[in-house]
Amino acid sequence: MVNNETKESTIKNDRAEKKSKGPKKKFFERRSAWFLIAIILVVLLLAAGGVTGAARGINDRINMAETQAAPKIQAQIESARQDLEEGRFEVALSRLDWILEEMSQHLSEEELAEVGELYSQALLLQTSYQTPTPQPSPTPTEPVYTPTPDLRGAEDLFNAARGHIASQEWDEAVRTLEILRELNIEYRTVHVDGLLYVALRNRGIRKILAEGSLEPGIYDLTLAERFAPLDTTAEGLRTWTRLYQTGASYWEVDWAQVVFYFEQVYPHLPNLRDGTNMTATERYRIGAIEYGSQLAAAGEFCEAQEYFRKAMAISDDPVAQPTAQWVAEECWNIQNPTPEPPPPSPQPTEVENGDQVPTQEPTPTPTPIPDDENGNGE
Repeated sequence: MVNNETKESTIKNDRAEKKSKGPKKKFFERRSAWFLIAIILVVLLLAAGGVTGAARGINDRINMAETQAAPKIQAQIESARQDLEEGRFEVALSRLDWILEEMSQHLSEEELAEVGELYSQALLLQTSYQTPTPQPSPTPTEPVYTPTPDLRGAEDLFNAARGHIASQEWDEAVRTLEILRELNIEYRTVHVDGLLYVALRNRGIRKILAEGSLEPGIYDLTLAERFAPLDTTAEGLRTWTRLYQTGASYWEVDWAQVVFYFEQVYPHLPNLRDGTNMTATERYRIGAIEYGSQLAAAGEFCEAQEYFRKAMAISDDPVAQPTAQWVAEECWNIQNPTPEPPPPSPQPTEVENGDQVPTQEPTPTPTPIPDDENGNGE
């Protein structure tokens, strides 16, 4: 009995102790857990503040660097522009190279475009002063190529292209720069654009003036225009070439249009020619003769004479000379008409004995007078 009572007493005491302790607290209900969370949050805030402050500091340094770089860049651009105007092309190129190599990360898109255009102009002026503009040649010269794989690096290709341009080897320069672009499109972009502009511009002019390849020449000038605006010489040449092509398209179709277009071209580029090897001057001369013949056939002799005169002023043409003489005579007759002779005066009538009897004037017949109302005439 005693043991049973002792066991029951022990069980009751255990139950009472458990009730007095209560349920076990969860982690977030403990005070120590909140302290730990607060410490973690403080650490995270400090870390975030440090990162933000570092980024802000970097941005501030970048903005300060750009602010300080902008006046230097603009000063060098203006100096390069003045060097170009005064003929110091090497100095201008040095300034532009410094901008592209030292300040490229601070250039805006507008400044980069401006530097690229100036660089192209400087290269063009440098090569133009070293090389006279080619003149039209009656003998076409077709370059012969033997393409071979080029495994050189970007720097070697770039230097080779500059050497080709200095030697006026425009085809090789374009080919080398195209290989360079295929190898590394990001390599010295502005420099490569400037070299391509010079090579394509000069190759287009050579094709038009020296080879008579008008369409390929215009195509090269149009490609060059993608890198920088064409200069006055190249733009004017492209304009006259297009007029030549338009006039030639009317050949033997509409002589009036032929004369209209070639009358504009031949005073500026008398030896400009196409694949037919016929110069603008010769096309105008022939067109003027043909158009003059058309006008003469339509009876417009004086206007026809003017076109024959212009054609003969370029060179004599024994075949067209008789027509030109006939047209000139017809025009003179129109401008100086022969007066009509006066009507002949009346002559006396001769009789058999030789006496002359003056011609009698016809006697006028009296006009009858009408009767009045009473039937009596006056």
